Amino acid sequence: MKINGLATLMMTLLLLPAIGVAAAEENVVLPEIPRISVEELKKMVDDGGDFIVVDVRDAGSYTAGHIKGAINIYYDSTGDPMERQMMLMALPMDKLVVTYCDCTDDASSAMIADELYILGYERDKIKVLSGGSLRWVELGHPMVASN
Repeated sequence: MKINGLATLMMTLLLLPAIGVAAAEENVVLPEIPRISVEELKKMVDDGGDFIVVDVRDAGSYTAGHIKGAINIYYDSTGDPMERQMMLMALPMDKLVVTYCDCTDDASSAMIADELYILGYERDKIKVLSGGSLRWVELGHPMVASN
């Protein structure tokens, strides 16, 4: 069966959205870790849900502005992980934990999420904020500064 040029063009146009989604997922670190959208997290923050938000950026970035209610557990891939892991183990295992960074590829927050899995946290209790603080600010949501 021979496909003419118009049919080929139509098939390509129909497949583009699926190709775009696959390409976007390939650009994030550890894409198998569940993500949560900024919109979903914003609603949870506004509703006062029972969850933990972990800002994995350095202390200066956290102090300058973070998502309301977030705690700071800095992810430093070159540092000794012992202190960080002690802080992670103090997180409740029965609540949803959402991690975020300011990386466009979710790298630091995904690495923290992976550490939580290794420490025994359930996969359905850990999510990475897709797009992190950059996406949060891009959508006009507030960040709060520490005193």
